[in-house]
Amino acid sequence: MKSTMILRTTFVALVLGSMATLPACSKKSDASAEVTAENLSADDTITEQHDPATISWSVTPDGKVRARVKTPDGQPVEKDVSGKLTVKPLQKGAQPVKATLVFDAKTGLHTADIPKLDADLTEVDYELQVNGKPVEGALHLPKGGTKELVATAKVTAGVEIPKGKKGPNGGILQVAGDDLLEVVADQKTGETRVYLLDDDLKPMPVGKHKVKIGVVAGSPEMIELTPEPKAMYFTGKLTVKANPSKLTVVFYDESDIEPIVVLCGWSPGVVIVVGTVVLPLFVAVNWVPVVVVQPPVIVIGKGKGKGKGKWKWH
Repeated sequence: MKSTMILRTTFVALVLGSMATLPACSKKSDASAEVTAENLSADDTITEQHDPATISWSVTPDGKVRARVKTPDGQPVEKDVSGKLTVKPLQKGAQPVKATLVFDAKTGLHTADIPKLDADLTEVDYELQVNGKPVEGALHLPKGGTKELVATAKVTAGVEIPKGKKGPNGGILQVAGDDLLEVVADQKTGETRVYLLDDDLKPMPVGKHKVKIGVVAGSPEMIELTPEPKAMYFTGKLTVKANPSKLTVVFYDESDIEPIVVLCGWSPGVVIVVGTVVLPLFVAVNWVPVVVVQPPVIVIGKGKGKGKGKWKWH
């Protein structure tokens, strides 16, 4: 997709620029101004809809969690919310950390303090009771928190993939910076692959890229994928085998300062309906053979005299 993609460096710059201009980071904003239920911006939140309630989540890089909870008809819910968050960074040696969500009467928001988002991907599970009914889900967050997911989605929205278009293995197509990915899993075995595709949707060598994914499908899960021996795709295995309501992908090259993290198929302002909206990650795959095309090798044959050489292609 060279003709439609923006360069990775430009992409990262646009994401950072988008984050810098969001209300919470505006130079015009008073640094001491509190975030409240009234001024919590959509540019800073991921909103998830459950049967008992709709929750708009804002999580900052330093671990400040804010949640605006409403009933299905849009009425704010204040004191009738209780529960805990469990934070699980995707990095070696990281231990889960729990935090309690409490209501702040001054701001009208439910808040919690969690560890700084240091990992490329951090899972924040929530188990709540809203008006006596269970509300459960999970967020997979980059180092920049919910604001980064919104900013990235705004930039990738400029590159359109035809509706219903699938990858060569029947998987999900997702733009990540100046790259096009196919994310697909085998519904029988749970084997999960991520392909790097060219303009013709043909797999390309993955080079020194790295991939991590987070899925929310009943129970949340995160895995880091590894290149297969010929480095033509990444592979890993998910325990869950149900199509997710959310799929988050971390994609970067070893030389990149920061990874690109995308919430697949999501656009800013769209409410995620937990448990009903699913992404077709798991399919009955018949893996398309990956053909590595090698450039021809030129061999100069020996001749008897000037101009007698012969070209041979192998």
